[in-house]
Formats: sequence, structure tokens, C-alpha cells
Amino acid sequence: MSEQPATNARLLLAHRIILGCYYGLLALFLFISLTALDRFSVATPVIWLLQSLPLLIFIGVVHGGKASQLIWFSLVVLLYFMHGVLVAFDSARLINGLVEVGLSAILFCTVMLYLKLARTKAPDTTTSS
Repeated sequence: MSEQPATNARLLLAHRIILGCYYGLLALFLFISLTALDRFSVATPVIWLLQSLPLLIFIGVVHGGKASQLIWFSLVVLLYFMHGVLVAFDSARLINGLVEVGLSAILFCTVMLYLKLARTKAPDTTTSS
């Protein structure tokens, strides 16, 4: 029973980290799209939308979805990790690539941790009833 509050606290912390990294990636893509062109044009929101659409599809999942949906979300996050590695090879965009790699790696690991904690928490709630 004493492990239950600790697991809940870990789940809450993991969820906050997931939200922070998720919105951090969206903000990074907003920054990249705003600085991609010399001036703001119709292409700026299109650039942001193309980069962010796979993440935006999972907004409901990030705010409290099912485990199976989080697994699919983690696979999409791996695509952003690979994209960040490719961007980091360009010396002009090294910082953007490293930030994307860092955020996506933390996001992926935290989602996996969250799924593990949620799975270990589930049997405790059913047996205590």
C-alpha cells in the first residue's frame, strides 16, 4: 500500500515531463518555421504545420490516452529523433538538431517509463478493491 502514492507521484512527474517535451517540440518547430524564411509569409504556418502535424494528431493521447495509443505515439517520436539526427549533421542547424534529438529522446524514454509505471500500477488497483 505504501508503494501506491509513490507510483502515483512518479506517474504524475512522468506525465508532466511528457507534456513539457511535447510542447517543447511544438515550440521548437514554431521557432524553426519562423526563422526559415526572411519574412513572414503564407509558407511559414505551412512549414510549421508540416513539421508538427504528426505530433498534433496525438494531442489527445498526450493529455491522457490509452496505453496502446501511447505506444503508437512513441513510434512517431522516434521519427522525430531520426529527423533531429539528420538535421544535426548540417552545421548551420546543429543546435536545432541537437535540441530536437534531446527533446525527442527524453520524450520517448519518459513515455516508456510512464507505460511501465501505469502497467505496474494497474494490478495494484484491481487487487485492493
